[in-house]
Amino acid sequence: MQYARNGDVRLAYRVWGDSDPTLVWVPGAWSNVDLFDDPTTLYAVLGERLRQSTRLVVWDKRGTGLSDPVTHVPPLDERMDDLRAVLDGAEVDRAALLGVSEGGPMSVLFAASFPERVNSLVLYGTAARLSANPPDFPWGFTAAQIQAHLEDIDKHWGEGALAELFFGAAAEVPGVREMFGREQRASASPTMVRLLWQALQEIDVRDVLEAVRAPTLVIARPGDRIAQFEAAGALAAGIPGAQLLTLPPGEHYAIDILDLLTPPVLEFVVRKPVPAPTERVLKTLVFTDIVGSTEQLSATGDAHWRHQLNAHDKVVDWLLEKYGGHRAKHTGDGIFALFDGPTRAARCALDIVPALAARGIRIRAGVHTGECERRGEEWSGMAVHTGARIGALAGAGEVLASRTVRDLSAGSGLIFESLGPQRLKGLPEEVDVYRVTTPTSGLAP
Repeated sequence: MQYARNGDVRLAYRVWGDSDPTLVWVPGAWSNVDLFDDPTTLYAVLGERLRQSTRLVVWDKRGTGLSDPVTHVPPLDERMDDLRAVLDGAEVDRAALLGVSEGGPMSVLFAASFPERVNSLVLYGTAARLSANPPDFPWGFTAAQIQAHLEDIDKHWGEGALAELFFGAAAEVPGVREMFGREQRASASPTMVRLLWQALQEIDVRDVLEAVRAPTLVIARPGDRIAQFEAAGALAAGIPGAQLLTLPPGEHYAIDILDLLTPPVLEFVVRKPVPAPTERVLKTLVFTDIVGSTEQLSATGDAHWRHQLNAHDKVVDWLLEKYGGHRAKHTGDGIFALFDGPTRAARCALDIVPALAARGIRIRAGVHTGECERRGEEWSGMAVHTGARIGALAGAGEVLASRTVRDLSAGSGLIFESLGPQRLKGLPEEVDVYRVTTPTSGLAP
């Protein structure tokens, strides 16, 4: 076992084999890389089969298994950073990703955000979201079912909680519930799992599916209670060129899954050609604008205003660096910046507002996640226009964001207050817009 570092967080990972290509297992809500040594678990059999034809990398997400504990559920962009740290630690430039259950949405977002690092994508037992959101997404857990799951976790974690959900009738086979309980005790604490399960129901990556360029195989089976077959079908339909492989009916974690899963995974991963590099990538965009700049210039004069603009640039550039953003260009009296993940982008914008307000500079900001096209040093595409329009809609001290940013920020702790669908200039359809705040910040003056 080895540890990769993402800042102060250490992430446990293991590597087997030296065959091309590299296959990275992106686990579900909980895991423990040491379970791949336990012959009584399905992980050991899975690992043995996959590493015969690939260089297999397995890892534990922060807060689970042998990785560092955390006090909160990391949002998807933090998890992407963790995966990137594991790839760097294992010296992997490009890999195939096998995203399972809760690992599916994060794998989708990673493939869309970092196409240069993903050869192919295999998704099993997963969907763009796992809870129902009628009327546009009728599949998945209801609020009542989620509450029942949380109560089972509270009462029976480590004893085989949720066994019926994963195994169906096989949960009553002697030894199955006990085996599942051992896996649970090794993988995460009850409190962490409860937080993970709640956050899982809020994740929604439907808006980024079109940005995936890697060859993709979605594997699903009728009867899966974690990821309903229709939801998996919608996932495959939303990713350009994705294939849908239907397994025989059965449960999510049925005993036969390894015999059914490993052959198509290896066939797809080993034989699939590497896609051509693309200049279209998924990015989170932040647009800021100084409110009342003309009036301030007229009132204070050129020299003072130039001093203010210099202070503006220093503050903004410092915060962009802090949150991993990149200033793409100045936009008159504001900036256009790019981030790899939505949560950091929103937090950066929220920090910029008061930092500049303390210097007498009032700004507004807009945040949006979407597919952008790069042409040299220039960025274009509908996502750029959408982000700019959302920013223009904000008032002084406000940070506004699209629904996509909200959906990808599950577990971040940020507060998204719906402003309803908005008609934005030049865009063909209305956009759901949200005011973003933190639990303690409120709006800047």
